[in-house]
Amino acid sequence: MTTPDFANLFTDAEFLGLFEANSPEWHAARNQPGVISGSEVGTILGLSPFTSPYTLWAQKTNRIDREIPENDAMLLGTFLESGIRDMYAHKHPEVTVIGDVGSWRSNLTPWANANPDGVCIPADGGEPYLLEIKHTSQFWDSIPEHYKAQAYWYLYVTGLQRMVFAVDAGGRYAEFELLYDEFEVLAMLDRVTLFRNLIMTDVAPDWDGSDSTYETARKLSPGVESRDEELGDLGIHLVNAQTAFESAEAHLREMKSRTIEALNGAKNGTVDGRVVVTLGQRGNNPPFLTIKKAGK
Repeated sequence: MTTPDFANLFTDAEFLGLFEANSPEWHAARNQPGVISGSEVGTILGLSPFTSPYTLWAQKTNRIDREIPENDAMLLGTFLESGIRDMYAHKHPEVTVIGDVGSWRSNLTPWANANPDGVCIPADGGEPYLLEIKHTSQFWDSIPEHYKAQAYWYLYVTGLQRMVFAVDAGGRYAEFELLYDEFEVLAMLDRVTLFRNLIMTDVAPDWDGSDSTYETARKLSPGVESRDEELGDLGIHLVNAQTAFESAEAHLREMKSRTIEALNGAKNGTVDGRVVVTLGQRGNNPPFLTIKKAGK
């Protein structure tokens, strides 16, 4: 295996190879027992909007298939990656942008892997930095937390101090910068290490209320048999949760009905000047409410 010329830029990492994305070799490097890659760190920390820690644990202990079937969104992201990278290079002629930098393993933590989208080398001799490419239908005003975790992981593995995100977000091109933060990385590494221990000892993480965990529990359930199973306290908690859910749903519908009346056709409903609800309408259909989540 030939080591690329830029390998000396990654002072804390060992080069594993240049693998085509989603190729058998690419999966083999990522799926070795106990290996944690950057794209998994946000999930482990409970930050991913897509996958729960329980689902990732089930995947990495081979209880369910870990590979996501290819879809149009994934293909589009793959095809657009080189174009977004070219866009960044066009806007920054002061740096040399190298893509396809391959897979890397930390010298400090041999089970920590990274697959950066690129590395940038300033012409003026400044410090090189990582480039990460993202394509998403959602507009960004900052780096999402699960992508921050991925970035910190890549910086930890490679030994570099800076990452720039070049993003096609909601149809708009944008750039965001993140600097290495040792406190964040060490705190993250502690939690990732605990999760990895669960994988290696085959002990499940705590349950959570995500759709991802529920769908994984469904996949792990054996075929239905005509018999009874005593649930005890779990059954009581389930019934109580269903009752509380139905009561909360009814209360929410009441509040929405009262709010529509109170708005009296106004688009925005505010509390102390902050918009908490909006009234929308599609065509001649009756108006509908959209409630703003806390912190949004």
